[in-house]
Amino acid sequence: MSAAPVASEKPARSATRKTTRRPAAKAATVESALAAPLLPSPVAAAELPPPVIEQTAATPPPAPPDPPKPKYKDGTYFGWGTSRHGDIQAQVIIQDGRILSATIAQCLTRYSCSVIAKLPPQVAERQSPETDYVSGATQSTNAFYYGVVEALSKAK
Repeated sequence: MSAAPVASEKPARSATRKTTRRPAAKAATVESALAAPLLPSPVAAAELPPPVIEQTAATPPPAPPDPPKPKYKDGTYFGWGTSRHGDIQAQVIIQDGRILSATIAQCLTRYSCSVIAKLPPQVAERQSPETDYVSGATQSTNAFYYGVVEALSKAK
């Protein structure tokens, strides 16, 4: 009886197969050959013609753009903002077409407006009614926002 090969056994590798590795010197030679064309040759620089400089008539520089038109009319404007907790009147002062300052003129909410006291300076800094929200005072923040929006709509 002959022994049948077992499926789990792997056939032996041939001993005649050789693995060859490239010498490290050849790899360095390839790298230096790639880098060589990047360096300018003194002969190549002498063969190039001198650069041509075009002379054009002196053109005046373009006129500066007109200054931006003022966004708002100067003055003091008031606007009301409402919320379910009460109303806030915002005062906005416009000077040279820009928001100079904003304040809370009247606070008729059930909560103190001291919690949103940091909002009026943001209006002048950002030149916009967009301010940060105050955690726990979202309704008062919204009322102040809408008061400023109304005041600025009167200033246009």
